[in-house]
Amino acid sequence: MPETIAPTELEALKKKIRKLNSKAGQMKMDLHDIAEGLPADLDQLPEAAARTYDIYCQLLDLRQQLTTLEATS
Repeated sequence: MPETIAPTELEALKKKIRKLNSKAGQMKMDLHDIAEGLPADLDQLPEAAARTYDIYCQLLDLRQQLTTLEATS
């Protein structure tokens, strides 16, 4: 018998995705601002790029989880 997912769990995951998506968008804009300031802001670029990459990886993982949960509910 397949395990059912409570609607509250799905909503919690969607809420988490929305919050993370907002944060990711801000980080993307911050990264863009750093890029516009090159070469002056070169020292900030690696860390900002790594943080932005990490958050987008997290978003991808959460979206895949949501797709899987929605398919099984």
